[in-house]
Amino acid sequence: MSRIPVREAIQRLEQDGFVATFPRRGAVVRRLTLADVNDLFDVRLCLETFAAKAAAMRVAADVSAGRLPELRLPELLAASRLAIEEVRPQQILLLSSEIHSEIVRLSGNRLLMDSMKPLLGRMRWIFGLAQNRSNELQHEEHAALCSAIAEGRPDLAYALAYAHIEQSREPVLAQLRETIDP
Repeated sequence: MSRIPVREAIQRLEQDGFVATFPRRGAVVRRLTLADVNDLFDVRLCLETFAAKAAAMRVAADVSAGRLPELRLPELLAASRLAIEEVRPQQILLLSSEIHSEIVRLSGNRLLMDSMKPLLGRMRWIFGLAQNRSNELQHEEHAALCSAIAEGRPDLAYALAYAHIEQSREPVLAQLRETIDP
């Protein structure tokens, strides 16, 4: 195998925060800390709440202009419901991430989409380590958030996104306190 694909993969892992590279020493897997997790939640509160509000505004603008918005959220919610019923934890995690990603896409903000890519990878990593709350509860929160977006209610979408993220913070931190450094 050529060194170029490996080098590019390491650069991508570094951009996503999974490895740190050092001159003449190579790449080292980054250790996750509680401060990293807390920082991620802070950034999510800023970006994902904005994305939810912008997505709802965009849907409302499309509807008022007589255009039907392209919403994948109902199919993602249905797939998530099925994964919960069939007790498929990896699929539930993936679909949750896809729901968050789709909300960001619906915002229509390309810079936000690019900024969220590495954060979504970190979210999957962290939520793979810590099952923070019941899948049913998270599904209900996702459904309410998606409904607010589909109805074009930006302030409600913002508030629901904020609550959804903030309510996950302490359970995730509490579970990870047992396994990672502060």
